[in-house]
Amino acid sequence: MFALTLVVGCATGFAAVHIALDRACSRHYECDASHPTLSMTLRHGDVRRNVVPMLLASSVCLLFADCALWATCCSDQRGGGLISTHAALLAGIASLPAMVLTIEKDPRGQAHLDAAVAWSALRMVQGALALPAVWLCTRGSAPFAVVNAGRLVLAVSLMCVGAKLCADAPSGDMDGELQFIAVRGVLAYHLTLVPETAGARVVLFGDGCTRVRMEASTRYIPGWNKDAGGSYSVRDEDASV
Repeated sequence: MFALTLVVGCATGFAAVHIALDRACSRHYECDASHPTLSMTLRHGDVRRNVVPMLLASSVCLLFADCALWATCCSDQRGGGLISTHAALLAGIASLPAMVLTIEKDPRGQAHLDAAVAWSALRMVQGALALPAVWLCTRGSAPFAVVNAGRLVLAVSLMCVGAKLCADAPSGDMDGELQFIAVRGVLAYHLTLVPETAGARVVLFGDGCTRVRMEASTRYIPGWNKDAGGSYSVRDEDASV
């Protein structure tokens, strides 16, 4: 369920930025000469009506995926013991109100700019903080070693790009094209975490199913089995979080 939520959230985000750029360029800007930022596209009512609900829906889906990733990492004692695992969840939670402020405030105002910068920073930091636990959960798998190397490269690249965009934002010199690339990069990075979110589920229990808990399993993640002489196995222990 959470893997599908993550896919839907990323797909909605991709669609939102595509619609924002496409409509802004076709109606309001000469984008070949001067590429608009996302904030500039949101200044126009026809863009806001379509894009704002999609951005909010994408952020909510990403938050659910953050919770699923946290539960999966905590189901492995190595990943669950890291401070960065819990810090990544907190960054993901904080990114939702930052997005709400971004879309609610006037795109021409300072509050919108601050919220947008905060959302970008929190999303990039969340991805980087989650990496150590993700690596520990998938350690020993040759395919995931390649995937994690790609994730690391993408995360570091996004942090560098994000630092430049955050530095340029207050002066109004932000590169609009680079900003759109960065947003797509953040969504692409989170999309690579589908395998780690696939094992999480919400369970209702208690009298009348009045209580809720999240459970996670690492059975979807190939792990190293030391007793098998270097072969790969699938761990199928479940842990309630």
